[in-house]
Amino acid sequence: MKVSEFLKGGMEHFTEDIPAGFRALSEVREGVHRLQFFVKEEGGRVEKCLFKASKRCKKLLALSEKACQLVEERGEVKVSPEELLNFFSEEKDRKKMEERVKIVTRALKG
Repeated sequence: MKVSEFLKGGMEHFTEDIPAGFRALSEVREGVHRLQFFVKEEGGRVEKCLFKASKRCKKLLALSEKACQLVEERGEVKVSPEELLNFFSEEKDRKKMEERVKIVTRALKG
């Protein structure tokens, strides 16, 4: 899928503010990009995942949105870089996607 097609569906996991009742993972800053994930856990399982990011890069926003979807599906903060890259396999600028995936995976580790 292409990033532009994915983002047409909207970003239901994007937040501007730090949500109450959520645990913040570490914030990652790289150049002009910044990203931070927030998770709400119940019984040791992640029930809800949100993220706050700079709006400058559509690729970063799409990767973060997809990562939140995967975290919620699994109930744990675990997403592989290959999985994200494979989902957006139609995207042309592969090098830029790989750089953004590194930001996402570093933010999820925090």
